[in-house]
Amino acid sequence: MGTTTSRHGDPTNNEYLNQFYGQDPIPSDHPFWNKFLSFSISPPTTCSDHRNLDAKLRPCCEVLAVNNLKTGNFSSLIKVFLQRTRELLANVESDVNQLCTQIYNALFIIRCFTKYLVETYNEEEILQQFESKQTSQTGMYYIDLAPVSIPFVTEFIIIIVVVIGSVDSDVNSSNLDSFLDALIEIVVDVPLKDYTYILHLEAINCILVLLSIQMFSTQPAEKLCVYRSLMQGRNSIHSPLLVRTLLQHFINQTKVPPGVLNGDGQGGSIVLGLASGLWSIVTLGYGRSNETDELLMAIEAAATPEERQKAREALHSRAPLAGQALLLLLVLVNHCTSDKGPLRNPYRQALFSFTAAHKDDDAVASAPTKAASTFKLDTGALYGALCHVPNSDQTTLLLYMLLHRNQQFRTYVISRSDIEQLLVPILRTLYHAPDSNSHHIYMSLIVILILSEDDLFTKTVHDVMLKGASWYTERAVSEISLGGLLILVIIRSIQYNISKMRDKYLHSNCLAALANMSGQFRCLHPYVSQRLVSLFETLARKYVRLEERIKNSQSLPKPNSPPVDTKVNAEGQVSSVEKKEGHPPTESTEGPSGEIAPDLAQDLTVLQEVLRMVLEIINSGLSHQLQHNPNLLYTLLYKRSAFEPFRTHPAFEDIINNIDAVINYFTSKLEHENSDLGENEVLATIQRGALQWPRERLKKFPDLKFKYVEEDKPEEFFIPYVWSLVVHSSGIYWSANNMKMFVADSDVLAH
Repeated sequence: MGTTTSRHGDPTNNEYLNQFYGQDPIPSDHPFWNKFLSFSISPPTTCSDHRNLDAKLRPCCEVLAVNNLKTGNFSSLIKVFLQRTRELLANVESDVNQLCTQIYNALFIIRCFTKYLVETYNEEEILQQFESKQTSQTGMYYIDLAPVSIPFVTEFIIIIVVVIGSVDSDVNSSNLDSFLDALIEIVVDVPLKDYTYILHLEAINCILVLLSIQMFSTQPAEKLCVYRSLMQGRNSIHSPLLVRTLLQHFINQTKVPPGVLNGDGQGGSIVLGLASGLWSIVTLGYGRSNETDELLMAIEAAATPEERQKAREALHSRAPLAGQALLLLLVLVNHCTSDKGPLRNPYRQALFSFTAAHKDDDAVASAPTKAASTFKLDTGALYGALCHVPNSDQTTLLLYMLLHRNQQFRTYVISRSDIEQLLVPILRTLYHAPDSNSHHIYMSLIVILILSEDDLFTKTVHDVMLKGASWYTERAVSEISLGGLLILVIIRSIQYNISKMRDKYLHSNCLAALANMSGQFRCLHPYVSQRLVSLFETLARKYVRLEERIKNSQSLPKPNSPPVDTKVNAEGQVSSVEKKEGHPPTESTEGPSGEIAPDLAQDLTVLQEVLRMVLEIINSGLSHQLQHNPNLLYTLLYKRSAFEPFRTHPAFEDIINNIDAVINYFTSKLEHENSDLGENEVLATIQRGALQWPRERLKKFPDLKFKYVEEDKPEEFFIPYVWSLVVHSSGIYWSANNMKMFVADSDVLAH
């Protein structure tokens, strides 16, 4: 630190750091700060590095947390940071490389201590650390907030400081508010250049760390001071600017400048000297070229959680600013979302209301003013980023929020002629469902469901032809429509869910998307038609077996009923008590009164609903697009025996009658032809017969239309989900010791 190189990376041996967390107060105008903040730092870039950093700094943080309440040195550091930031903002167009270095170093130290506080103390104690200060020229005074309640601190955050001599000009503003305001100003006002890249990154990391108090608190976000400060007051005025800037970082995917994260600078590291080969370790030897595909392959091929985490970090390290910006955006827009809550979320409103920037809009017109509630953005560039940035939980969640809430962006996406660029990566994620987490699968399916609500989309996907999909390995398909591939992947998701996950919510979304598309099924590939009818066959066999099992259980006596002792109580009532023979009773599918076991009855009900929906989907395709689906008709004729067991079933009879009418009509057409027809001749006969098909033969059913509706309390799902993404993807190590929200995966916290 300072002008001294810390060769062993031991912070306890550094004289400047010892002085900072020591017992002597250091005024904000003391020359010490110039020396303390004039060092070169090799920042940690992986969870493992962050954990090592936390372990080395923890003793220093423990001492500082005690001494700071008297010395106010942490508050003095914040004040130094605010002073340096004001200088930077006043000279943003000048070459302020050295000033940026000092600001970054101050931020890094503040972030490390703040993270320790968030993971260790409650909100009231954290506020004490931020607001305790010494400002007198003739003596040291500090505020002891120990007896003050959190509501008092929240509502009356103005700190009254007793001083002898001059009064600080910032007395009417809390350190926390001023600090947050400065962080936001850095993000939105400081131009992104090579030497400011890491400053932007650290400012976003600091905001994330402050907001992470939610993970360590049982209180809702609207009751936490950090969120109140950001959601209302002067910080909220910046919300459109901040949202636009974060989106722009995601769109630009600016790579980290050479030397920024691998310690090429001169001087010593504040806490640990990272090995010179760290970058090659982080990127798994791929270097700085365009290695996205290789890294994605490394993630998929990872044999252990450790390898998978390293590959994730390598991918994140290519453009860390874009990744952190997206995480911060997701955190901001998914808290304080209730319409009935005390706070309104201006970041959420900004994301859901931005409009498209046109070519004649200049940069000034596209950017919001501080009083604006919305802004303009290049939606084409955003669409391109969503298509080409590797598909992840974060990108899928952002896409979901935009499609669900921003009507203009949704309309723009559906109107794109290259919709396959957006959809194929999502289908690939669904195809590899066993390698993805359930939340990512849910969000991917909901995105498809939202898109399928639009008739233009359901028509367009069958007009877009693909030259196969190499990742679809069940069968090689040289040419297939996007709609056909979509049907194949959804069917596979249904079958995977039925056999493995047994999640009613998941297959309901799958079936709803297929149902929305069914009225526009056109020119289905032979394999797609086979898979659709095979889905019915598979479900039908399961349904018949389950029905038989239930019937058999009802007709047989309870097996191995344990012997009982009969007793009569004082009221003359008879009770039975099982004798314990040392053997558990044999499992039965019946309840205590000979009823069907609840789990079997529930399985039968769910399976019946799924089977009915599949039949309705096939019927919808026949009712609306019979002439355009000869391959589907061919498959139905070939597999007509699969429908026989359900012709008189009360739950399916009406739908089966329609399908039977179609099968019987085309069967009669084929019987008039020669008996030895080849496949091509059969298809030709079907196509001719389709032109003469009397549509009035089919009973009309309501159009299958389903609409995605968000749960009543979506924050109960989205808040833990978003923070799990931060834990997994931010590259920051988070201690699980005091987490209240969830238990993070061991493969993340172990690094």
